[in-house]
Amino acid sequence: MNPTVERLFDTYGESVLKDLDRFPHGELVDLLNSLPIKESRRIDLCDRASRYYFQWSADAFAVGLHLGLSLLNDNVRRPRPQKG
Repeated sequence: MNPTVERLFDTYGESVLKDLDRFPHGELVDLLNSLPIKESRRIDLCDRASRYYFQWSADAFAVGLHLGLSLLNDNVRRPRPQKG
């Protein structure tokens, strides 16, 4: 990821995610607790799910930021209705 975008996500995007609290951490823990697996494996799975969630969130943030900045740039070609 671009260092500037990563910095923006770390200072803005991650705080928004924490405020929204969209990651179903409690549901995931309940599901993992219902499975007959070792505690260490349960913790590892929960950590991996959290990492994937934050990676997806960072990627989505970067794509959205790039798209937004591209739309503001006058040099970007925008589709126009065809003259018939």
